[in-house]
Amino acid sequence: MAKKTKPSIPLIILFIILLLLFFLAGTIVELVSNWSGHGSFTYSYTGGNEAIVSIEYELPQELADSMVLESTTGWEVSLGNSILSLAGGTLNPGESVTVNYRLKEYVAGGTKPVTITSTTESGAENTQQTNLQVEELIFLALANILYQNAIWLLVLAIIVLIVIITLFILGKRKEKINQLDKT
Repeated sequence: MAKKTKPSIPLIILFIILLLLFFLAGTIVELVSNWSGHGSFTYSYTGGNEAIVSIEYELPQELADSMVLESTTGWEVSLGNSILSLAGGTLNPGESVTVNYRLKEYVAGGTKPVTITSTTESGAENTQQTNLQVEELIFLALANILYQNAIWLLVLAIIVLIVIITLFILGKRKEKINQLDKT
């Protein structure tokens, strides 16, 4: 008996996986971001006579565009353009404040330059340069690549669908030929 040429289950599974990846690419980036994209940085006030009432971080634009801020105890935190502002709190000498964030998009890991300007109760400003260490997030990078190239997943799904349909038609044709040969 001749072997039938019909679409195989692995091809159908591949088609379904490619379609799911295409439709869920944005959701995958968000899930990976929630799972692995967390970081924080701390400002410590080591010396001075009066409390600090506002702190501004000038971040690299790429980092600021990707950052989602999480709550910071005792401070109102806002991010506009590349300036991250902490206001509405007080930081006395010897205290520190930590800002927690999550990256919603991939940012290359490494050391990022940051300018910090703190303002005291009397309006005196102190500016300093520091570096922020951003962790390399491989899974977020892969999810971002998937998201940016989602159209190619759809193209591959269409190609696999064409192969499935072709195999199905060839299988039906061969089945018909075999039935004619038997008669």
